Amino acid sequence: MASRIFSTSAFVLGLLALMPATSSAQDAVVVRALKFMPKDPTTAFKIGGQGKLTTCTDAAAVEALVGKDSAKALTDLVDFAKEDLVLVSWTTSGPPDGVLKHEVKGRKLIFFVQGPGGAGVRGQRARIGADFFAIPKGVTATFEAKER
Repeated sequence: MASRIFSTSAFVLGLLALMPATSSAQDAVVVRALKFMPKDPTTAFKIGGQGKLTTCTDAAAVEALVGKDSAKALTDLVDFAKEDLVLVSWTTSGPPDGVLKHEVKGRKLIFFVQGPGGAGVRGQRARIGADFFAIPKGVTATFEAKER
């Protein structure tokens, strides 16, 4: 019995040795959601609900996007030497509402709206979203406008 347990353990360890090495922690794609409240409350209506993704690689691009008054609060949250800022402008309907989610495939980041499972009739109201994220430089971010 002991030899059978040993051979099973050796087999599992052998398989682990054949598996490719996993990526290191520095290769991991960390997506940070940024809490941001613009000084102008109408900003969300101007930039939200458009079904697209906008990438800002420096403070000037952020200022052009949200205005000079609001830009500093947002740029203080991002280290542009290591990160880019991404705006996901999305929409859903409800109740129940869809939820903005993301998935990582290698160095590609895909944002999408996940619809509620088993929901019946929806569309009684629209919800617009304008969410900001900090992502590592060199990561390609995209947005799938069609709800999953």
